[in-house]
Amino acid sequence: MDLYSTIFSRKSTRNFKKEALQETKLMEIEDFIRSISPLLPNAEITYKLVGPEGVKGVGVPKAPHYLLVYGKEQPLRDACAGFLFQHVDLFLFSQGYASRWVGMMKPTESDEDYIIGLAFGEPVEPEVRRRGDFERKSLKEISEGTDPRIEAARVAPSGLNGQPWYFIANNGAIYVYRKKKINGLPGIMYKLTELDVGIALCHLAVATEHSGKEFEFVNSKGAPSVSDGYFYIGTVK
Repeated sequence: MDLYSTIFSRKSTRNFKKEALQETKLMEIEDFIRSISPLLPNAEITYKLVGPEGVKGVGVPKAPHYLLVYGKEQPLRDACAGFLFQHVDLFLFSQGYASRWVGMMKPTESDEDYIIGLAFGEPVEPEVRRRGDFERKSLKEISEGTDPRIEAARVAPSGLNGQPWYFIANNGAIYVYRKKKINGLPGIMYKLTELDVGIALCHLAVATEHSGKEFEFVNSKGAPSVSDGYFYIGTVK
């Protein structure tokens, strides 16, 4: 399935119809989740599909369904979670549904392995974004070198629109870096920059597969150095 065009038209919403999706549609979504190759081979990311009674928190959008994402401590746990469920976010939009990442949402039943949630359902009014509608940093601000795949990562969503990523393109590889923290008072409290980079990596994976190549994410020795505000997390081949 090619989700590439969805990257450039996807728009999250807070306005969902209250009606639940048909059980067959929910099964299709879960089948899709099982079909996604993880960012790392041994990543252990799980989820629960719940209704409104299964979530709590300030500012949680009223949706008929929520995906609650979990993972025990492991290398790049949050990046693996963002990578996996941004695929789901794109899939939902491609099927005519709407979704929204919700960082302030918590499961009704407390669980220390909980990471983040995704609200979804049918939108009250379908919304489509044009390329010019994205409020994002320029390629010059987030990357060095040239690789057309980086444009897909550039428009990825992120908490507080912090865009905490940096990319260096060199000889067909893209070195990926994460910003240590987002500036400003809200950024001090924000703890999901690694998850955001995982979302951007999903977009890089979709762009790679769209170009007819196989996506591969590895740890490379001798990655180029960047400013002190970032650190290296891996390389896309």
